Amino acid sequence: MHWGCDLHAIASDGQPDFQRELLTILEDPGIWKLARLRAQDPELAQDAMQGAYCAIARLADPTAIVNLRAYFCRVLIREVHRLGGQLDALLVEDFPRLVDAHPDRASAGAPVSRPFDEEIGSNLLVHGYVKALAAQKRDLAVKVPGRSRDPNRYRSVIVATAEWVLRASLTYAVSDADCSENLRATYPEWFAEPGCAEDTYHQRTCRARFDIRALLQTIVNRDDL
Repeated sequence: MHWGCDLHAIASDGQPDFQRELLTILEDPGIWKLARLRAQDPELAQDAMQGAYCAIARLADPTAIVNLRAYFCRVLIREVHRLGGQLDALLVEDFPRLVDAHPDRASAGAPVSRPFDEEIGSNLLVHGYVKALAAQKRDLAVKVPGRSRDPNRYRSVIVATAEWVLRASLTYAVSDADCSENLRATYPEWFAEPGCAEDTYHQRTCRARFDIRALLQTIVNRDDL
């Protein structure tokens, strides 16, 4: 089987135990069963295994991973979702649900302490989305509806806020309130316009969050992430 990357060529030098453990996990029938169950497609399962294997083999400091098998499973599942074009709820589906997913969050905007291996996995996923957004920023902005009196600024704010959502999700669960607050701070002339009724604020922020979700869906559904 061709994996597209050589463990002994790219794994950290001087880490023979890590190399052996990673190869053992790679050959574990239980891990392959997990891949097939999650992917529901043999070829997708194989591609996800390859992606997880190569990503972990390239880590600069694998000794920081507390439980390599558990970490491999997390990266594998993310690879299945990425390759299958599924949405990651962390980014686009339901901001309020993210709060429930992080019960230890002390307050809005407060970082959540996570195990180092879990944090690496999130970084691998989210930084890929950020990179894709940056590469397509101009094209994506054109597709955003111009809902304010200054359509170009509105579009720029939506793209910038989408990037903020991606980056913020690395450290805490982004809620609707967080997103609305960021919009008001970034574009107060529209999202915090003096003299507007509360219903108007609500309508504007709801539409903006819809536009952000639509933009993010364009990013996470791409096969070449």
